[in-house]
Amino acid sequence: MFIEEKLSISQRHNYLSLIEEGIFFRAYNQSAYILNQYYHQDLKVISNVVKKLNNQQIVFCAFPKTQIKQRLPHSVKTEWGYELKGNFELSNYQDWFENILNLDSTYIKNINKKNVNHDVNFSKKQEKILQQQLSSTMNDSLASPIFFNIQLTQQQLKFLHKWQRGNCLPIIMENFIESIKQQLPKN
Repeated sequence: MFIEEKLSISQRHNYLSLIEEGIFFRAYNQSAYILNQYYHQDLKVISNVVKKLNNQQIVFCAFPKTQIKQRLPHSVKTEWGYELKGNFELSNYQDWFENILNLDSTYIKNINKKNVNHDVNFSKKQEKILQQQLSSTMNDSLASPIFFNIQLTQQQLKFLHKWQRGNCLPIIMENFIESIKQQLPKN
């Protein structure tokens, strides 16, 4: 099924639509909003740019197909996945959608807010430690240069473009670096 069809199904009035994709059910745009806001599924919502739709921005979330009956027991099977009819108010959808696009949700979602220490001195100490680790790593790599071809994702590029010194929690930077590190070959 083409993305145009998925988006069309997902924006039907008064329906939550779950598109079957491999081993997952995905909810796009309005359906992702309904799934998270009305059914409180608390799924990771990802933003993406669809080039063949003139760089239209979309959002989606997913869960394994095996969880359909426990997550949405009253959903109805269709030829393309599952649907759930309801009276869904979408007046806050646009604000929610814009908020998702503005957040680098891949990194923000990983923050465990209970464990983040907002003490300024703690943040400065963490930043100093990270700088020392980076300097040490860079000095080690200068002695024996190794090059890797790494492709950054759209979200990683967006994060780098928006990043400003001092405006980012250390945990977010750690998650960003970890996401890039995962692309390095294992030694």
